[in-house]
Amino acid sequence: MKKTAITTQSRTARRISSRFVCGLALCAATTCGVPALAADAPTAPPAVSVSSPAEMELELSGIASGEGQILVSVFATPEEWLKKPVAVVRALASAQKDGRLLIKLGALPAGRLALNVAHDINGNGRLDMNAMRMPTEPFAFSNNATGMFGPPKFDAALFDVQAGARLSVSLK
Repeated sequence: MKKTAITTQSRTARRISSRFVCGLALCAATTCGVPALAADAPTAPPAVSVSSPAEMELELSGIASGEGQILVSVFATPEEWLKKPVAVVRALASAQKDGRLLIKLGALPAGRLALNVAHDINGNGRLDMNAMRMPTEPFAFSNNATGMFGPPKFDAALFDVQAGARLSVSLK
């Protein structure tokens, strides 16, 4: 029985000692500029690739007035749809020409996203609604998606993020 306890203790001591030595080697490699141990070097690329944020353009049409601002909100998940945007862009409506405006969407995360656009005519920073919760200012969604008695579903507004691509949306 005692031998088992000693063996377990010595195994634990060896495990702690080897972890300590590996930790020291890793610390020395990262702080002293020494290359990592060959055993620690990855043999295959990581399963998940980290991609850099993409820039896209939004071509907005149907702008009836040069007053106020254009608000663009970008969403990544159905749970966050119309609640918590991953990106927000503002543009002056006065920059429009012939009812059209080109807006740069920078630093978009990779994947599939959805967006909504509002022409905040009075400049209060939000889409105004009437007593029936119907918008009183022009709005739109990616893919020109529409909903029945409310906003469209997240899936209807999804688009693929592609660097340099242009989305076209028309205000209603």
